[in-house]
Amino acid sequence: MRRHAATTLLLFTTLVLGGCEKFQAREHFHRANNHYKEENFQAALHDFQAGLQLDPSAKEEWRSVGFSALALYRPGDDSAKNKGYAATAVDAFRQYLTVKPEDQKVREYLISTLMASDRKDEAIQMLQEDAAQHPSDPKYQTAVINAMAEAGELDKAYARAEATHTTDPQIYHAIGVTAWSKSYRNPPADVEQHRALIDLGIKSLEKALQLEGNKPLLETLTYINLIWREKVKVEVDPFKQQDYIKKADEYRKQAMDLRAAQKAQQGSAPAATPSPGASPGAKAG
Repeated sequence: MRRHAATTLLLFTTLVLGGCEKFQAREHFHRANNHYKEENFQAALHDFQAGLQLDPSAKEEWRSVGFSALALYRPGDDSAKNKGYAATAVDAFRQYLTVKPEDQKVREYLISTLMASDRKDEAIQMLQEDAAQHPSDPKYQTAVINAMAEAGELDKAYARAEATHTTDPQIYHAIGVTAWSKSYRNPPADVEQHRALIDLGIKSLEKALQLEGNKPLLETLTYINLIWREKVKVEVDPFKQQDYIKKADEYRKQAMDLRAAQKAQQGSAPAATPSPGASPGAKAG
């Protein structure tokens, strides 16, 4: 009898304490939601985390922890505190996805946070998993290639674009522009690597131009011009340098002609015709 009473008392006490903790957790979550609405993200983060400590079963609240931390995160700030916000957001989104794996929007936030916080390898891995699950949907392949290009893995990005037979010129355009930017702003110290980077950029932009067909983009022509001028920097033969400048000038002329044609087209566009019965200066009802 005494043992049974003790067991009953222990169970009762556990239920009461458990109920109290869940009640306290709900109070934290309620305050946290109010803080978030008021854009007091630091206080919101604190209360969401406190609530989860009291009630770990409220796993869907990890989503709110992630968004609160993400609201505090500032891309480009390398301070330990700021990196901590990114790490908190990443961990929270991952915790949430264990119970809501179908929430694609949170998965996208997780990937973008990984990319922004210089954890690009993890982001690319997730994108590759998505692409493997949707082999016939080109947008998933495109996302992998774009992430690789942004991470500076240009050779891999180009190889994947070729392997997936993409016909989207923007993919090759992104690779080429990234190659130009790296060559212009932060070139490899090794000349051969620098030359290979430029050649990849030229190949990518010319592929983009090929896919654009008879409607080339002004931006594509502009960057091909610029990257051919980068090639002059890694060439010691003065005759080849002149060939590269000539090539760049050809693309520059095409860009200028296209710009002039666009301006002329804009200038010859007919003025809007007033609707029947409306006077030019009439105000809407």
